[in-house]
Amino acid sequence: MASLPVPSVQAVVSATGGADVPPRYLRPEAAEDAVADAGEDQVPIIDYRMLTMDHGEEAARLHRACQDWGFFQLINHGVPDDVVEGLKASIQEFFQLPAERKKQFAVERGQLEGYGQLFVFSEDQKLDWGDMLYLYTQPPKDRNMRFWPDQPANFRSTLDKYSAAVKDIADSLLATMAKNLGLKPEVIADKCVGGIQSVRMNYYPPCAQADKVVGLSPHSDADLLTLVLQVNQVQGLQIKRNGSWFPVKPLEGAFIVNIGDMFEIFTNGRYRSIEHRAVVDTKEERLSVAAFHSPNNHATIGPLKEITVNEDEAYKTVDHDNFMKLFFSKKLEGKSFLDRLKVKSS
Repeated sequence: MASLPVPSVQAVVSATGGADVPPRYLRPEAAEDAVADAGEDQVPIIDYRMLTMDHGEEAARLHRACQDWGFFQLINHGVPDDVVEGLKASIQEFFQLPAERKKQFAVERGQLEGYGQLFVFSEDQKLDWGDMLYLYTQPPKDRNMRFWPDQPANFRSTLDKYSAAVKDIADSLLATMAKNLGLKPEVIADKCVGGIQSVRMNYYPPCAQADKVVGLSPHSDADLLTLVLQVNQVQGLQIKRNGSWFPVKPLEGAFIVNIGDMFEIFTNGRYRSIEHRAVVDTKEERLSVAAFHSPNNHATIGPLKEITVNEDEAYKTVDHDNFMKLFFSKKLEGKSFLDRLKVKSS
């Protein structure tokens, strides 16, 4: 992988779930944000099996979900249960390891991969209430096994199978989305030959003052498409919708899929990435795993010419390396990263 600018400070959480929260994690302003009634509506549900059968109504449903929500839940995705459950078990076992054992895989200065936290730039910056393990998983030649845990024993083999299966699904979804936008599938697919997949495994400890901390700061993802698997059934994902935070209720075994900044740029804003965050529970830990899918290193990131034939480009065009350098150069803060790439109207 190309070298990227990384935070000058690396942090590893030592949250215990006790009554006292270290000041550096206190974010009392989080409690002031409006949260929508979870019973009002729900994220659209898309049946992957029907999509693969070229079911027109399901493809249309996907198009509406991408336009209106930027998020959807994907059922009947076909990833074998033993692969999914094996990964869940491996992640739970890894985060249960003693702190000293996990720190053997800690993020190193000058690296993005490993265990700890990203987007930490100063000693006084407020921290998220969570640990993560971040790894490059596809293509296999980009893997740095130095950061792949060797405990539990089947961690590496399970993640290998899972990452390949999920990338196939992402590629298939991108092809259908291209058709929905009136594009030839290869317009996007060609940029994703040898495309990059990274996986972030998230652990959010319980917190007695859960309303005063944030598990993961509000942001939109930088990639094309993200597939999230809920490892246990503790809810915590919230998306920004109509000015409020909207809680997502994960369906058992489903993937939660969302549009990333790159796709918003490719489509010149037809599909938009959505700001989201993670909150924590007062009594129970929460675990999830997010698989991020991006084009290959040689792709340029900008509005597709097939989209902008009769309209002005709303976003700048940059090469893939510079795009990622920009993303990792500042802390997570809503959609501020994408705002920097918008073409300013005169």
